[in-house]
Amino acid sequence: MKQSGLRCLLAAVLICLSFCACGPSRTGGVIPDIPRNTRRGEDFSLDEKGRPSYPGALLGVDVSAHQREIDWERVKADGVDFAILRVGFRGNTVGGLKRDERFAENYVAARKAGLKLGVYFYSQAVSEAEAREEAEYVLELLDGIPLELPVFFDWEEAADGRSGGNATSQVGAWAKAFCEIITAGGYEAGVYFNQRYGYSIMHLENLTDYSFWIAEYKDSQSFGYQADFWQFTGSGHVDGIDVIVDMDLMYAPEVDHE
Repeated sequence: MKQSGLRCLLAAVLICLSFCACGPSRTGGVIPDIPRNTRRGEDFSLDEKGRPSYPGALLGVDVSAHQREIDWERVKADGVDFAILRVGFRGNTVGGLKRDERFAENYVAARKAGLKLGVYFYSQAVSEAEAREEAEYVLELLDGIPLELPVFFDWEEAADGRSGGNATSQVGAWAKAFCEIITAGGYEAGVYFNQRYGYSIMHLENLTDYSFWIAEYKDSQSFGYQADFWQFTGSGHVDGIDVIVDMDLMYAPEVDHE
């Protein structure tokens, strides 16, 4: 093969590998059925506390028992408008289903403070049957209480857990099974994932009926597909919470659709 031809071939391979690793561009297309992210990087800014902001978006936190006792009135006064509370989880090793021990108090106090609320369930499902079991368990825990925001399926790799630390393409099917039961139970449903999961294993084209919550830790959100929620840090600081906390933005559909 001629040297110039070899260089061209290597360049093409490198471009292909780069595309596969990073996912689709905002204008390029890989999966046509998923709406593209049309938000421009220049429309993001940092507020006076260094937190990312976007026109019309609301600031939020997602919490679990790990955040211990929370003063929700102070959280609200610090500019936080919504919270996604862990309602429960499946254990990493034995796999038992458990309620988050602070869910009830967080729900009551955050609602009293005037925050919009959603919940998430930390999944360690290893089958569709277990994902359905988790969704049924969540509905039992919620028992019809009102939520303004979705119930999210949050599956994550646990290196020392029953999943073996391996995320497979089956996770998307488990997410769909979970969401179907949640919506049948009268709640909105959603799926939480990072960029790698979103591009490679979640099969988002099968989940477009549900809200997307993307974890992307930077000052502006660039995931190639449109998301409704953005977790922008895992080490935020909020008045009323004594330890670091995940922080999020919830986008305003009316701004996106102008």
